[in-house]
Amino acid sequence: ILLLNRKMVLPTEMSCAISGILSVMLFSGMQLGKDFLASSEVCTILGGFMGSVLFLLLLTFINNFENLAFEKGFEASLMPEVFFALALAAFSSGLVHRVCATTSVIFSLIALYYVNRLSSRKYGAPQAPVYVTQSGKTKRKN
Repeated sequence: ILLLNRKMVLPTEMSCAISGILSVMLFSGMQLGKDFLASSEVCTILGGFMGSVLFLLLLTFINNFENLAFEKGFEASLMPEVFFALALAAFSSGLVHRVCATTSVIFSLIALYYVNRLSSRKYGAPQAPVYVTQSGKTKRKN
């Protein structure tokens, strides 16, 4: 019961180090298994999925590094951080197979949508309720 009440949050320094190490390990694993990942269509799609995981790890690393370097609360924006992580993941997947790069971009954009949605729910500003009032004259039927 005590484990259910604990928050599973890593400090920024630890999250930065872990995501950086996992990024390097995943990239090297993709390079070591590039013959296998390029051997069939299903394996090529698996390589693209691995590229999208690499994208999420790189985005986490970049954002945590910016939080450490600049200030707490620094948010990743679309232009430099997301595009850089997406380009790096697509390039890494492209070293395995061209189709891996394409599927990596598709899976990464889907993952980015869900990460943004999750982040908006957790950290976004609550929306004010909209009240609809009815005004004007209504006609009565006789």
